[in-house]
Amino acid sequence: MISSKRPLGVTILALLAFGGAIACVYSLIALLSSDMALYMTTYQMRIIGITDIIMTIIALSVAYGFFKRLRWSWFLGLITLVIVTILHVYEYLSSFWALSSYPSPGEISMLSYIIVMYLFPVVNIAILGLISIYLTRPHVKTYFGFGQPCDISAAVKENKRKSVSTVAVLIIITGLCIWGFTPSGDITIINVTQTPEYPEPGDTITVIAEIAGGSPFLGVSASLRCSGWMSGTVTSVNKNKYSFTFAYPFEDGTEKWYMIRAGDKISEVYIIQVGHVERSNITSLAITDVIQTPEQPATATSSVDISAKVTSNVSISEVTLEHMRFHEYGSGGGGGSMQPDGNATYEDSICTEFYGSGTQVFYRISAKDESGNTAVTQVYSFTLADTV
Repeated sequence: MISSKRPLGVTILALLAFGGAIACVYSLIALLSSDMALYMTTYQMRIIGITDIIMTIIALSVAYGFFKRLRWSWFLGLITLVIVTILHVYEYLSSFWALSSYPSPGEISMLSYIIVMYLFPVVNIAILGLISIYLTRPHVKTYFGFGQPCDISAAVKENKRKSVSTVAVLIIITGLCIWGFTPSGDITIINVTQTPEYPEPGDTITVIAEIAGGSPFLGVSASLRCSGWMSGTVTSVNKNKYSFTFAYPFEDGTEKWYMIRAGDKISEVYIIQVGHVERSNITSLAITDVIQTPEQPATATSSVDISAKVTSNVSISEVTLEHMRFHEYGSGGGGGSMQPDGNATYEDSICTEFYGSGTQVFYRISAKDESGNTAVTQVYSFTLADTV
């Protein structure tokens, strides 16, 4: 016997699903119309767009089906809840690495960090579980036309043709997704060009990277990492060409080094010199004897010490260590002044405590004396290995 009265809980879930669909559409429109889109790669934008569209379609379908008492919406809602719960559990378990890498348990922000990173996910999983249990309650199943447990299997048998058609459509969609989201070969950074080639102060600098590989739907997750805590922003994509524009122009004499990351591939080092960069040898400014300790860092290494001898005929005004790191979860960078340690030696360290095996770190030392001369080293690198 089918109950004609809609349970209050089903009405609430239908309204929540409808509200969720509106929220997905609004968030996508808000993202596309804001400056945040300029700070995300095209790969990330497509992921968000595809996810929001799929979630909107599912949410609207569930809301409509719950209001109209359609059997298939019960299946869709329950299956979606199970899948989302599994994904939440996987994400929750995967995030345990973050807690172990938190700098100091005594920090004031530790409580808020635990709440955001761990309490909220647990609450979300609990809510999803309760909703799933609610949908299997007898009065809810009765509302959707499943008076007895055997009614569910009977409904599937009665709609065999629809079931076969649905399975066929799902197989086709799955095949398209596998084709569209699977990389079409090894990712290769073919060419990198910079415009203008010799930038002047105030110029807008754009880097074009030609990258092969990736997937038909998503392309390549490409990003530019520049020395000095700055990344390039993706502004356009033309076929396999990715465009990165620096957020603001540079002053005269600025020198930066940058690298392109595409998927798991990292390009060579490229140099930007804006206007006139002083390289006069009048003061004999030089950086020598660069030493890295340990020479072969492992995952158990908390930090890598870098030292160098900096000499000049006049006083040294600044010695800087800039570094970038590329790891499984993304990339990062930093830099700061190296401190004198006597005998013209300057020292600093690169923190490696929170990064796993395979993390690649690149660094370079620059110096400036009171005459305005500058000197730079080559870009050094090391890769964290497994602990022996």
